[in-house]
Amino acid sequence: MCSSTQCKERADLNVTIRQIAEKAGVSRGTVDRVLNGRQRVKPEVRERIEAIAQELNYVPNAAGKALAYNKKPALFGIVMPPKEIPFFDEIRAGIDIAADELKNLGIRLEYRYVDNKNSEEGAAAIKELVEAGANGIMFSVMDDERIRGCINEAAERGVPVITFNSDVEQSKRVCFVGQDLYKSGKVAAGLMERILPSRSKVLILSGNLNFQAHRARVKGFHEACEVNENKIEVVQIIEGFDRYDETRYKLDQALREHDDIAGIYLATGPIKAALDVLQEHGKAGKIKVVSNDLIPETEEGLRNRFIDFTIVQDPKQQGYRSLRILYDLIFIGKRPEQEYYYTDTHIYIPESLT
Repeated sequence: MCSSTQCKERADLNVTIRQIAEKAGVSRGTVDRVLNGRQRVKPEVRERIEAIAQELNYVPNAAGKALAYNKKPALFGIVMPPKEIPFFDEIRAGIDIAADELKNLGIRLEYRYVDNKNSEEGAAAIKELVEAGANGIMFSVMDDERIRGCINEAAERGVPVITFNSDVEQSKRVCFVGQDLYKSGKVAAGLMERILPSRSKVLILSGNLNFQAHRARVKGFHEACEVNENKIEVVQIIEGFDRYDETRYKLDQALREHDDIAGIYLATGPIKAALDVLQEHGKAGKIKVVSNDLIPETEEGLRNRFIDFTIVQDPKQQGYRSLRILYDLIFIGKRPEQEYYYTDTHIYIPESLT
């Protein structure tokens, strides 16, 4: 005899593609394409099959699927900004850890590095991966209508997309893995308020406001400044597009135009460019600085006390968790339990490094 739970588990394992096909009124081949994340299935048919599979508690044979994919590995596309941006090194390190855990389970990764000022490259990368037969895509670039449309088209063709680090809002992506970016901006404003006199003027240095990550941080900081008692005044928002020369030039010009700046929020962008400009103006350590992330340049700024606080978001976990969620979705049909997977937020001060 078995317990009711054990009997239910055995029954679940005995559910076949044939049973699902009969109940859905489609062929076994159509069911197979849906359960294996393949294309050429109408969205309404796909939704009906997925609902029936869930109703019957269908449990895929992950080991058998991995064995089949070892002959022709599942292709996971990863679209992200250029390699030259050091922050993404940690994200790739997290992806590498997950990939190493899954290395004998039938997957192949293909990276696409695209211009973070040009949404056409990000959109083209999604289209190319879908046409190349990608089983799933991880995406972390810009957020606009062109990108949103390509993600929606991929979803309709049975290619799930997971966004990481920077989201694509109001799209058909499966879920987002990253920091609560709006909250991060609010935290930065709260920190700045505590170290500046009332009515102080500050600059915000961002990368590209077409990135949801950058836009959300700036919005959180700006809106928190408006309601905080200290009433910090944001006099300018600078977009440096994560490029050293552009960031350096724009910040230099801003400091020349506003000689009463008391604080700078480094929402994103080349930290070194900002610190170099502050030193050239003789204001390093005098202008209060709140930054994000903990790359070598940030550590140096903290140690030299040119940076007062930095807000850390665990990028390695973002890469690791995104790949594992995509693997579970493709290989065992396990959909994410939530839409947003927020990584931990920590605040570092210079003493945190000693």
